[in-house]
Amino acid sequence: MRSTLILALLAGVCVAVQTSLTGAAQRTLGPAVLVAISGLTTGACALVVSLFVARPEFTGRAVVYALASGVLGAVIVGSIAVAAGQAGVARALSLVIAAQLIAGLVLDALGVFGAGADFSIPKALGVVLIVIGGALVVSY
Repeated sequence: MRSTLILALLAGVCVAVQTSLTGAAQRTLGPAVLVAISGLTTGACALVVSLFVARPEFTGRAVVYALASGVLGAVIVGSIAVAAGQAGVARALSLVIAAQLIAGLVLDALGVFGAGADFSIPKALGVVLIVIGGALVVSY
C-alpha cells in the first residue's frame, strides 16, 4: 500500500511537470510533432524497462487494448498540450482531472474491462467535492 501511495504521488507531480513542458513545447513544435516526439520517447523508455521485466503473454485482446491505449495516449498528450498552452496548467489539469474522475467513477461502477463493479456514495461524494474544487480553479 505504501508503494502505491508513493507511486501515485510521483505520478501526480510528473503529470504537473509534464503538462508544463508539453504546453511550452507545443507552442513551438505544434501538437502533432510534440505528440510524435513524446510518444517516441515513451515507447523507447518502455522498451528499455521491458528488457528487464518478465516476458508478457500476448493475446489478441491484450494487443488491441494496448493499441487503443496508445491512441488514447496520443489524444491525451495532444489535448493537454493545447489546453495548457491556451488556458494554463492549473486550469487544464483541473478540467482533465474532473473528467478523469467522473469517467473513472462510471467505469468502476459498471465494472468495465474486467474490473469488479465498485461504487459507493462516499466515493461519489469525494469525486463531487474534487470537481467543485476544480471548478473553483477554472473559474478564478
